[in-house]
Amino acid sequence: MVAAFIFLFHFLAFCYAFFNFKKTALSEGFLAVALMGIVFAVGWTIATMLTNVIFMPEWFIRWYYQPLNSLFWRTVRKEINRDTISLLILTGGEMLFYFFYFMLGTKKGPSHDEPSQTPKL
Repeated sequence: MVAAFIFLFHFLAFCYAFFNFKKTALSEGFLAVALMGIVFAVGWTIATMLTNVIFMPEWFIRWYYQPLNSLFWRTVRKEINRDTISLLILTGGEMLFYFFYFMLGTKKGPSHDEPSQTPKL
């Protein structure tokens, strides 16, 4: 369920990027979605490699098969696995990347259509 929520979050982010950048040109919307798709694919691969190093198989298997009496911890153990942890790491990294790339990198500058506001001598 956690992984499905993360995928839904990514789908909504893809739709937001497409419709936000489609305002200027349709091709820019597709380019934004393509960039996000590449970042998602490469980032998930890197996050999976990171979680495989952090959560060694012996430790993870020992924790995963430990008998638990609490319903909460059984649900957490069922929902939070290495793939979900790598998706959470990926989502956090993507949020930072997209904040710096899309929000801070696309500040409005002077447009080619608008005349410059500098005084003419």
